Amino acid sequence: MRLITHVLLPVPVRLAALTTLLLLSTAISGCLNVPVEKCEGVDCFPLDSDTLSEILENPGAFDVLALSVDNNRLRIVTTTTLESSGQFTEVHWDVAKDEHSQLRSIAMRTTIGSTTIDNEFIEGQNMTNIRNDGDWYEGRDEVWEYRDPFHELAQLATQQPGGFWPPFAFDTTSIADLAWTISGDLTSTQQIASASNDTHTIIIELMGSPPRIMGIETYSGDEETFILRVSTGESVSIQLQEGLPRTPVGFSIDSNPIQQDGITTWYGYVPMEMSTEIDPAQLEFHGILTEDGEPSSVAVMFLGFDGGVDHTVGNGAATNITLEDGTWWHLQWIDYSHTQRGYFSAGDGYVISTNSTGEIDAALYDSWAQQWTGGPLAQ
Repeated sequence: MRLITHVLLPVPVRLAALTTLLLLSTAISGCLNVPVEKCEGVDCFPLDSDTLSEILENPGAFDVLALSVDNNRLRIVTTTTLESSGQFTEVHWDVAKDEHSQLRSIAMRTTIGSTTIDNEFIEGQNMTNIRNDGDWYEGRDEVWEYRDPFHELAQLATQQPGGFWPPFAFDTTSIADLAWTISGDLTSTQQIASASNDTHTIIIELMGSPPRIMGIETYSGDEETFILRVSTGESVSIQLQEGLPRTPVGFSIDSNPIQQDGITTWYGYVPMEMSTEIDPAQLEFHGILTEDGEPSSVAVMFLGFDGGVDHTVGNGAATNITLEDGTWWHLQWIDYSHTQRGYFSAGDGYVISTNSTGEIDAALYDSWAQQWTGGPLAQ
């Protein structure tokens, strides 16, 4: 499994206006487990304002990466909302991992006005679960490898700082000098600290001894809110569902071929954003001809077929087919993968060309899901 660029969520969303909500956020840095030398046992319940300020003054007072290292099971949920000129916008992230089960989940919900996009991707084994809004589907990954989602997202955010990533950072030093009101429950070790500055009301939840930050909320009137929650241990549960409807590989052939000297050619690469590896025996390239409004496949290459007219060419396969009318089709898959040779995966290339005329198309059929990924025969 390679790195993913869109959290396994099929719809990338960029909401630059929302960045103004994160007035107290910075890049992912710091440490969540901050020892407090002057605060041990009952002395931590409740903290006084000065002691809490000492904790918050540490630039590493909140570090998701350190938290992920310390916890095999971790979930972080954030909700950011903005209401301006009657327009409501909300972005909700839910990222979780369970290293014991080798599973991870990344979910993102975006609401702009009355339009909502809600997706989730659970992976870590050959079978994956994908949710589009309220509908769940089964996917697959022939070469799966568990990766810590928090470290992967942090790496991607560093590589692509202009991308749309979970706001898991919070600069506690910017609020360290506030006057805090703190209440604590010794039995549960929960403490709630609240304070205000000129623009926001801030609420921090701490747990444990020494206390660690497990929740952050900021409010600017009724117009802007930011809420972050941390869960660890047995409260974090990720499960894969079986028997769901199957979803095809997330790739389709470019619908804009080039034409030169009577030859039509489709060519391109499997996008690097595709994070799964597929058994080529489950995929077919097709040449499609539409006559009298009825499309039909007139040429096919089974990517994993090793006999008949198909033959291996270097790293991949190719087929040459001549039809009864004398027209021909050339279909080729090129296994350019730098990491998973022998699988249909990101970075692979394809070339489909024909001298056929009329209304012609090229398409990919996923026999595992029994669905076309594009083209005129797709449902």
